[in-house]
Amino acid sequence: MKKIVLLITIVSIATHAFSISDKVKLGLFAAPGASWMKPMGKDIGKGVAGYGMTYGLKIEYYFKDQNYALSTGLYGGMDMGGVKGRDTFTVLSGGKSVVERYNTNYIMLPLYLKLKTNAFKDKYILFGELGGSFVFNVSARANYSDGINQAGTVPPSVVSISKENVLQNGNEVQKLIPDFRYQVFDFRLSVGGGLEYVINDKTSVFFALHYHNGFVNQIRDTSVNPKKDAIVVRNVLLSIGAMF
Repeated sequence: MKKIVLLITIVSIATHAFSISDKVKLGLFAAPGASWMKPMGKDIGKGVAGYGMTYGLKIEYYFKDQNYALSTGLYGGMDMGGVKGRDTFTVLSGGKSVVERYNTNYIMLPLYLKLKTNAFKDKYILFGELGGSFVFNVSARANYSDGINQAGTVPPSVVSISKENVLQNGNEVQKLIPDFRYQVFDFRLSVGGGLEYVINDKTSVFFALHYHNGFVNQIRDTSVNPKKDAIVVRNVLLSIGAMF
């Protein structure tokens, strides 16, 4: 909390010191919420939800009348999600589905169109945002609920997956899933809206709810049809931040 307060103070001082014009605003935010993986086909049973979060620096460039702007910035974030019900896995305790969980950290470059109402009661502004985000995964760890029998080994060799780096070639998951590869890139459609509270002519705080829909298949392998059975990432996040 002290670090966040310090960052807000630094941005506020820098904004006044360098006289950023009314067309450009800077902000800091944090957005906790829920994320999940969504299998699009039938070869994998269903998705598993987990914790998600983004945070970072916002930059907004305003056009005429301050009612619409281009919003971008540099975000960091994390997704926790997974899938269960992959047919190719054999579970030691019969009939139980293996839960595959993936924890991912990423850098995000967003580009949104932001629309704002005029202030009502002199303090409150409603806004909406629509656009896309380019996501670059910098780390991804896999944790499986059960050990898996590795095919083709006699006697059967059991592979346990715990905190396995699936962005590294030759990882343990590749012993279990043919040609497994975890994507380093995603493109997500983003839509959301919220409320801004004006403190003074330079500073405001905001609260917003955003939905992000991934379009890139995050898990590529030959155990399922990659065209019909893509696995995409989705999340819903509640943003809390300040603009200067």
